Amino acid sequence: MGKERESGNLYEKNIHSIYKKDKDLAIKILINEYKDFVYRFSFYLCKNSMESDDLFQDTWVKVLKNIDKYTWNDRFEPWIRTICLNTYKDKYRKSKRWLNIIKDYFNEEKKEREIINFPSKNNLPEKEIIKNEEKELLKKAVNKLKDEYRIPIILYYFERISYKEISEIMLIPEGTIKSRLNKARKLLKEYVEVELNG
Repeated sequence: MGKERESGNLYEKNIHSIYKKDKDLAIKILINEYKDFVYRFSFYLCKNSMESDDLFQDTWVKVLKNIDKYTWNDRFEPWIRTICLNTYKDKYRKSKRWLNIIKDYFNEEKKEREIINFPSKNNLPEKEIIKNEEKELLKKAVNKLKDEYRIPIILYYFERISYKEISEIMLIPEGTIKSRLNKARKLLKEYVEVELNG
């Protein structure tokens, strides 16, 4: 978020106090606090500004419709992330676009979760050009993943959330999340290796 967040769910409790007195004001505060987060996550899922805008708006419509069901003892971010993801799955599943790509071949030893930046090829050494071409292949491979593998990668590598949170969002066991991430990494490596070896 843009500003320093209060520890635990103290922020949500403070907003809840406002909500009980002035619902409209509380909602305005929540939108201001989380609008960048929701749009960023929407764009990760859609990788298309027009569809991202639609998903962003649809997510907030659902939030406003269901705000009375929100348990203020819980953190707001996972709740709205789940709404955004479910909205995507319901309405945008057929859209197979995606995002940037993560650390080269998902380095499992270092357990790093870095987002790759794709620099211009201009004035790059030959090795760097080859490396960037490999990253582009990996990006294409990600586009071919089924949502059951693609979405855990988005949540784990880009949203940097835990297996437990992903499990709660997707309503599947943590073991299944780990298995799908491992399978996704394997599929991506295999695809890139085949493409590189002709």
